Amino acid sequence: MMKAYILDLDGVIHRGSNPIDGAVDAVNRLRDRAKVLFLTNNSTRSRAAVAARLSATGIRCEEGDVITAGYAAAVYIRKRYGAGTVYPIGETGLIEELELQGHAISEDARFVVVGLDRDFSYEKLRIGLRNIVNGAKFIATNTDPVLPTEDGFVPGAGAIVSALETASGQSPVVTGKPEPQIMEIVLDHLGLDAEECVIVGDRLDTDILAGIRCGMKTVLVLTGVETRESLERSDIKPDCVVGSITELLVTPESDDPIRRGCYITRC
Repeated sequence: MMKAYILDLDGVIHRGSNPIDGAVDAVNRLRDRAKVLFLTNNSTRSRAAVAARLSATGIRCEEGDVITAGYAAAVYIRKRYGAGTVYPIGETGLIEELELQGHAISEDARFVVVGLDRDFSYEKLRIGLRNIVNGAKFIATNTDPVLPTEDGFVPGAGAIVSALETASGQSPVVTGKPEPQIMEIVLDHLGLDAEECVIVGDRLDTDILAGIRCGMKTVLVLTGVETRESLERSDIKPDCVVGSITELLVTPESDDPIRRGCYITRC
């Protein structure tokens, strides 16, 4: 039995504002047997807000059970450079996490941090570019091109990051999945080794690749971005593929939910 399950949110537990059928019960039953940590590249909500949202659906969750890419970016800057001035292109959740780590929000900043921003504008692009040209470090919470919602896919943070990358001619440091910065924070938070953990996600190039790189077991769910066809085309192969998170339920017949419902495996 693995000691911890690291669960993505968008496309795994919910699509947009709607929980995926059976996900609430599946997560709570999984929590009865192991540690569960919620890990998301979406920086629009703070850890506290994510926990409150999950709790409202019936999932047992506290702020300490959540890691967001916004939190990872804020922690990365503080640990590597100390508290500083930041110009954020993002929403309330990103700003809150930056401030909680001691960073000051400013239009003249040492760091430009970019996340999903549904109010993104030319003016924000202009200010971000000015700071980078003047020497600010360019940091992206993630480069996900799209985000799954109940109405289909919408542009993700990666679309905004690409705009600033094109304008500045500089590539950002990415702190979200699949990069090691966020996975190091996760393992430190859990106090576990990678081989004791399973990461569950809906994207091969973020969730599954993150797990493979750091030595975790990996489970792909087909309720989000990926399909059987996209899996077959990809060189990134998870340990297990399931239709939805409900297939990870631990039963008396099996103490190892990673092996339930898999139609391919490299275990």
